[in-house]
Amino acid sequence: MLGPDRGGQRKLPMRIKICGITTPDDAIMAAEAGADAIGLNFVGGPRRIDIPQAEAILSRLPPFVVPVALVRLTGPATPELNEQLAELLATRWVSHVQVYGDVTPDAVARLAWEGYRPIVPIPVRDAGFARERPAILDKATAALLDTHDPNALGGTGRTFTWSWVADARERRELADWPPIILAGGLTPENVARAIAETRPYGIDVSSGVEDGPGCKSRDKLRRFIAEARKGEGDEAT
Repeated sequence: MLGPDRGGQRKLPMRIKICGITTPDDAIMAAEAGADAIGLNFVGGPRRIDIPQAEAILSRLPPFVVPVALVRLTGPATPELNEQLAELLATRWVSHVQVYGDVTPDAVARLAWEGYRPIVPIPVRDAGFARERPAILDKATAALLDTHDPNALGGTGRTFTWSWVADARERRELADWPPIILAGGLTPENVARAIAETRPYGIDVSSGVEDGPGCKSRDKLRRFIAEARKGEGDEAT
């Protein structure tokens, strides 16, 4: 079963990202369970890691599993963690960056020009979230739909109303958006339904596959990815 690309056209298999990876063993577990990508959090919260931790994870990451760096932009497009992070991104070929902070159209465009692939989180507040396409998506590789929380950048562990995405797609409001990644409160118990309703290019999970903050569960990882593939297969085209 193929996942939707721009305009809802099916072109590529759906991608699964396991975010908030804090140890090499958890990265390997995610890969063994079938993850396509992992997220390395340099922004904040209980899953934030430093450069040595990231280097240890990347050194053991299996081939063909894509690392995504969560970074805070300061000014035009400078990652918060100074030159060390920039060096890590360059030397370890971490090209996908999920951006927070001073996210402006110019900052995203600069990152794209420098060879990065920016993933831009979009907080979903209500049913009209897609009526006006945000300019910050002009040069984005993907739009990550997450639950709006005025007190948090992301990672709330709460769902939003998935029918809002389906309705926006029906109204063709997402036709000129980049590929959509669904986040926010996904678990092994609800992910199949979430995929069937929203038809995303990819999904992103962190707390829903953990035994505790930053500690991934082998059983939950396996169940989550199995249910996600089931939802992908059950989804109407």
